[in-house]
Amino acid sequence: MRALFTLVVFLALIATPYWVYLPLVLIGVVLFPFYLEAILFGLIVDIVYGGGTNGGALLGFPFGIVAAVLVLFSAPLREYLRFNA
Repeated sequence: MRALFTLVVFLALIATPYWVYLPLVLIGVVLFPFYLEAILFGLIVDIVYGGGTNGGALLGFPFGIVAAVLVLFSAPLREYLRFNA
């Protein structure tokens, strides 16, 4: 299931606008534990569609950084919701 979902998200990333693939990535982060593919997708978006960097190297990959933060914070949040909801 995870591999099929990853393939669908990758194809959406290549062929559709951001408002289609971003919700899919967010669903993957919530649905699958440690969905590290989200970080890879963020970096691909930054490399393919991103403009030139005007700042440091860290600021050149905003979608990759946001995806990494989402993946890191989703695990504790998922555990909290599992035990307290």
